Parts: sequence; structure tokens; C-alpha cells
Amino acid sequence: MLRRLGALVLTALFVTACAAHQEPVLYRADYPEYENADALFDRANLVVEARIVGEPRYLQEVSEPDPAETDPRLNPMAGAPAAVAAQPDAPPMVITVYTAEVLKVYKGEAQVGQKVEVKELGGVFDGVTYEEEHTTALNEGSGYVLFLETYPDSPAALLNPVQGKYPLDSANNPAPLPENTVKVTRNQLETMS
Repeated sequence: MLRRLGALVLTALFVTACAAHQEPVLYRADYPEYENADALFDRANLVVEARIVGEPRYLQEVSEPDPAETDPRLNPMAGAPAAVAAQPDAPPMVITVYTAEVLKVYKGEAQVGQKVEVKELGGVFDGVTYEEEHTTALNEGSGYVLFLETYPDSPAALLNPVQGKYPLDSANNPAPLPENTVKVTRNQLETMS
């Protein structure tokens, strides 16, 4: 079900879970970084303005995939360096799937009004919170410009959890997350389309 999670290469997973306090499990991941809006746009195969609708769905992926398996649907670590993929005490990989209603299409195969599933690493599963170190979860009811990689048999993935989503501000303009230095404007998106 998980296909590369947007070119995700897991560099380290560590658990901060404590039996007595049920602290969150923290994922650390390394994503490709993009120097500018053009690079983000070129790499994405779907760029949309969308609103997150409905309740998110949580999926627990395999915690110890067969390292020899190369099918990303069966091994989320497919393609990762061997030292990274072989994590015997790794926590389960929890994915949250959101439904995004398309408001505007800048690039790719989608239509206004269409609902697109978008996945992110982390979520709440069996009473435990799993968090990706540098991400801010998508919020129900909020609007975003999303830079996505799509798959025929799996929800779309953000290219990068920090650079792949731009919340719409009070004036309905895309605003970068605090850790993102790449600015994107509607005019840029229109000219790149």
C-alpha cells in the first residue's frame, strides 16, 4: 500500500515510547529537498489546490518487511540502503491517509471537485501517536497547495512533508511552513502550468 512515501528514504527510526507514559513514537526521515518552486513543480506529477475533507484514515504498514522484497507495496523500505532497511526493532510504520477535494489543478490528471487520497507518515494507531520529526499534519477543513507524486494503486504522497504542502493563508494565498524557505505564489503556479 505504501509506495516510497514520496521518495522517502528512512535514515533512522527511533522510539521514544515509554510503557508508563505512552509518549509518541518519533520517526526521523530524509526527504529530497528542492531549491525553488520550479524544481518542486517539475518533480511533482500532480499539483493542486485542495481542501482536506472528512476524517483521516490511519493505516499501519509492515514493521519488519522482507529486505529482499522489491515491490514497494509489500516493502515500504524498497530501495532504501541496506543498513536503513534492516531495523530489527523498528516501530510499525503508521500512515495517515487524508481526502483532499481538488479546488484547482495546476499540473496533472485531476479535475475540480475530484477527491484525491494523500498519505503522510505518522498518525494515531491503537492509542499510540506516531510523528514524523519535521512535519505538520494536514488539517481537516484547511486549504493547501499540494505538490504530489501519484501512484496507480496507492494514495498520492507529498514530495516532501515540509516543501510539498503550502497552507492557504487568510487571503487564500499559499504560505510556506516555517521550516520551508521556498516561496510559491499563485502567479508562479499559473505561469508554470
